[in-house]
Amino acid sequence: MTSGPPDALREQAREWGRGLLSAAPWSAVADRVTLLLVEPPAGLYGAPAPAVSFWLTLDQEAARSLPPEYREPLTTNRAVIEHPRIADLPPATLSVTTDDALHRLLQGTTRSAMEARWLVRHVDIVSDRLRRGEQYALRANLVADDAPERIVRGLWVDAVSAARALDVMTVDPAGGLTAAGEVMGALCRLACFDHGGSYPPSSYLRAVARETRLGKRINPWLDDLTKAVSGDEVAARRIIGSRDQVIEEARTVLGERYRNRPWLRDPDAFALQPPR
Repeated sequence: MTSGPPDALREQAREWGRGLLSAAPWSAVADRVTLLLVEPPAGLYGAPAPAVSFWLTLDQEAARSLPPEYREPLTTNRAVIEHPRIADLPPATLSVTTDDALHRLLQGTTRSAMEARWLVRHVDIVSDRLRRGEQYALRANLVADDAPERIVRGLWVDAVSAARALDVMTVDPAGGLTAAGEVMGALCRLACFDHGGSYPPSSYLRAVARETRLGKRINPWLDDLTKAVSGDEVAARRIIGSRDQVIEEARTVLGERYRNRPWLRDPDAFALQPPR
């Protein structure tokens, strides 16, 4: 398994992708196919590359000309996920979907949609004769006017709730693992979304968050959180002792846009409100 420089890894992956499009069944529709290398992400040099992932998209007409194992799911709005074995590369995934389906995913505000938006901004284009990559990048930067607040609000409430649960670490480090993972994930996603309007998959989340404004402010605390999960009692006491300060750091950054929002001022009360 290769774990060398990301550029070398990506070039090996691109070479495999070009070979994929020259073989059946893709060779018959190669002019209608867009092949994107999404992992390892381009430009992310400070993070490991645990996997290689491709997205292959095509239009409905091309999908109807494929063998049944592809045609039937693709023409009914389902993706096809394959795990090819590629010599000298980490575990690989090939995700096949239609152009329309990817556009609809990129319009969403779910975690999957946010991660897809981030990945689209960091792809390597292996083949794209129809220049769909430009359309995906454009879509990844468009969001409904009310969507950012809804996304930030959910992450903020989750982060505060999980931070409150960290007290268990002082008596049961293993029991605090869930809370630690939740608070780190929520804070890192907040940092990334505040910085660029999306956030990466978990594999790259911590590395990307480190480079954001909020991430730089709370990075020592997140490092201590990792130590506490490993059983460091001193680190556990530090994270609990400085927890309120970290919450305030995040509130200060978010307050630049959402200062007067009730959910930002009192997330505990907001979390108890019934759904509308």
